[in-house]
Amino acid sequence: MTIDTSGEWWVGSEPSDIAEYLRGYASEGYEVHDFRLARCKCGSTSFLLDADDDEGVARRTCTICGSEHLICDSEEFWDESEPERWVCIECDSEATNVGVGFSIYPGRGGVRWLYVGVRCSTCGVLGCFAGWKVGTSDSMDLLDKV
Repeated sequence: MTIDTSGEWWVGSEPSDIAEYLRGYASEGYEVHDFRLARCKCGSTSFLLDADDDEGVARRTCTICGSEHLICDSEEFWDESEPERWVCIECDSEATNVGVGFSIYPGRGGVRWLYVGVRCSTCGVLGCFAGWKVGTSDSMDLLDKV
């Protein structure tokens, strides 16, 4: 893992760099305690990403096989959302690696907040495209729904 922080944007050399970026990005009190990298059932880590930060939803679509997956608890709120497509701020690519950082209540008592992080598949620019409060004690299953 190598992240270049010398330019305008943080640039990662591999998809797992999203974890370090989100740890630096997360606000105090909502630190990232756990991280999961999205991987399609076909094995790909390259996706198109649509999200609505206001509704707290995100969907990834595999750039290889076209399989769609609603991230974490997004299915519950997707119908009310108005998602926007992620586009790289540096190179305008739409292909991205996706990872989710989870802020966990003490004692693993549930997910407090989640961050949907990205790394451009073309140029490596890192970012956080969406994040939302979960705030329930019965939410640890979300770690398996990235």
